[in-house]
Formats: sequence, structure tokens, C-alpha cells
Amino acid sequence: SRALAAYRLAVAIGEDATVDRARSLRRAIGLLERAGLLLDAARAPVEHGRILNASGATWRALGSPSKAIDSFRTALGLLEKRAGGPEVGSVLSNLGLAQLESGEVGAALETFDDALTLLRAAVREAVAAGAEGTSEARRAYASAALNRAQAVLAIMAEQDWSSASERAEEIIDDALRVVSVEEAPLQVGMLHHTRGLISMRADHPLDAAEHFTRSLAVFTRQTFPFQFAIASFNRGRAHEQGDRLRKALLDYESAAQLFDPRLHRDQWVEAARRLADVERRLATDYPGANRSDHVVALLLEVTPSARVAALRDRIGRQRNRAADIQRAELRQLAEAALRVPLADGDALLRCTIEVLMELPDDILRSGLLGQLDALDALPEQRRVDAHLRFDAAIQQLVMGPQRVRMREILYEAGWDRP
Repeated sequence: SRALAAYRLAVAIGEDATVDRARSLRRAIGLLERAGLLLDAARAPVEHGRILNASGATWRALGSPSKAIDSFRTALGLLEKRAGGPEVGSVLSNLGLAQLESGEVGAALETFDDALTLLRAAVREAVAAGAEGTSEARRAYASAALNRAQAVLAIMAEQDWSSASERAEEIIDDALRVVSVEEAPLQVGMLHHTRGLISMRADHPLDAAEHFTRSLAVFTRQTFPFQFAIASFNRGRAHEQGDRLRKALLDYESAAQLFDPRLHRDQWVEAARRLADVERRLATDYPGANRSDHVVALLLEVTPSARVAALRDRIGRQRNRAADIQRAELRQLAEAALRVPLADGDALLRCTIEVLMELPDDILRSGLLGQLDALDALPEQRRVDAHLRFDAAIQQLVMGPQRVRMREILYEAGWDRP
């Protein structure tokens, strides 16, 4: 029907992430009002309640929490006795968010608790009934738990913080037991992230960094780039607060690289500012060291498997960059590895070759040529031995066609195999 078409179009428009989002949201409100007239509360109470829930979410996005609260409350009146637990619980959770944004913190916490009670029962019923509907109920429960936990961060009075944060941590831990990453990756990642924010607020930076790391295990660069950037930035704050400046440097670097200054200007500016500040502080502690030296120092602190994973991530970031930039970045990393003790440098070289041989041809070429540039810049008395070690690592680690391809690239660049 036209009403359902208008409703679906409004939802799609409301999720539009273009620059002129306010215009899209106002258009969505108009479509939802039209759908509500066609599917009124008397003829289609459930559909009308869903339209009102969507209207409330749109008013929230437009910065009108009072209108959102009215929409959500009316939707609840229509859906409470007619819709399933997950749907009603989700509307309650939405209402709590609007109350929170309007400054009604106490009311919001009560609404979130009501949502959690209802959704916990819905999860139990879904599990008892079999697989159908279980994932939906769990996702709804995780979302409500996330909203309830984030509400704690809005409580500023010190006397309320301790007990409220303990309650939030209990809710997060319970939600993480209920829902899996496969069912609700966004919610699971955000639950870990919110746990980190609570630990930061409680001045426990080491615990916070662990929670942000768990969040980053869910929010990869490819699947959730913006959330990955936010979690990287906040882990950087935790590392900085815990005086682990090298780790903070790399987290701020990741965040600054991923934030789009056209869309996330404030976040990008803050990440770049903190990155520059930490770099200045490190220059005092480690005169003459550059960013690659700090990367190498951290790589030497971890296990071999973690080292390979970290190198895979760092070298893999060069994808889609110009070849000369790839080569310059990877040369700096190779040069830093040549400045550490010989055994450590050999270990890093072997890890680098293991990673390079997995990667597409453009990065393989840039990595090998970057290694060659670093070796050729050594003093003569070190250069021959370094080339021998480079060749030996390729000989030992790389087999068959991959080895042939590596040497082809090196020969084309004028390499004289020692």
C-alpha cells in the first residue's frame, strides 16, 4: 500500500548519511506523517505504533527530544498489548534515549530498566520456544543494555558515580553473556567500548585499554571504520593516561588516518592534535627517534605471532596509497629495524618477509624496494652483511613461485644478489 511504501521510504531516508542530513530527516517526518494518516491508530494500531516509533527516532535525530518522547509514549500505548516483547522493549529503549537527551536522567534509567526486564523475559521465551526469534530478542536486549550503560556516562555527580557504574558494568557483562558477536557485532563492540569509557571515567586506564582492545577485535577497519577510529582514539587516551606514550601514538595515528576530515572534522582535528602532542613528548624521552622507531620498539615487546599480526596490519594499511608513498613508509620501517640489535633486527626482517609474501603485488613490490633502499643506505662495512642476511631470509622463508617473484622484483631494481 501507499502507506507502507511511504513508511519504508521514510525509514530509508532517515538513515541517509549525506551531508544535508537535516533536510533528509525533515522529508522523512513528512512521509511518516502521511503514512500515519493512511494507517491510523483505529484501523491499524500496530502499524501506526511502528510509524510513531520511526517518527520518534527521526525527531531525536533532528534534535527534538520532547517530540520524540511524545511519539515513543504514544507508540508504546499502541504496541504494549499487541506486539512482541522485543519490539516493545526496543521502543522503551528508544524512549529512554530521548529522556536522557532531554535531561531526564532518572526517568531514562527507569525506562531502560523496564526495557531490560521485558527484553530479558523475551530472550528466555525465545530460547524456550526454539531458535526462531532468539537472535532478534538478544539483539534488542544488547541494544537496551548498551543504552542503559551509556546513560551512566551522563551522570556527573560524584556521589552517584560509583554505584551507577557498578550497575552499568553488571548490565554490560550480562549482555555479553547473552549475545554473540555473530548475532550483533555492532552491539557487542559498543558494549566493550562503553565498558572502556566507564573504566576511563573511574581512572582505571589499564582496564580501559583492555576493554577498548576487545572492542577493536570486533570493529575492524574494513567492517566498522568509524567505530574503529573512535575506539582507537579512546584507547589512545587510555594509553596516554597510563603513560604508555608509544602505544598512544599508534592509536592516535590510526584514528587520524581513518577519520574523514570532511565528515568528522572535530574528531579528526582532536586526533591529529593529540598525535602531535604525544609525538613531541616522545621526542623529549627518545631524542632522534621517529615514528617507525617507536613502532619497532613496540614490535619487539610482543610475541612472534602478535608481531606478525601487528606488521600485517601496519603494512596492509598501505593499500590504495601511491606506490612512492608505500615505498617511503616501508623504507622507514626497514631503516628502524636496522637500528636495533642484530638479533632483534633479524627477527623483524623475517616477520616482514612473512607478511610481504602474503600481500598483493603492489605492496610486495613497495615493501621489497623499501627494504632495498634501507640496505643501500647503510655504511659500506655493514651493507654487504645486511644484504646477505636479507637474501638468506628470503631463501629460508619463501618457496617456489613466490621466491622467484620476489627476486624478479629485486633484479628489476638492479639488485646484485650477494
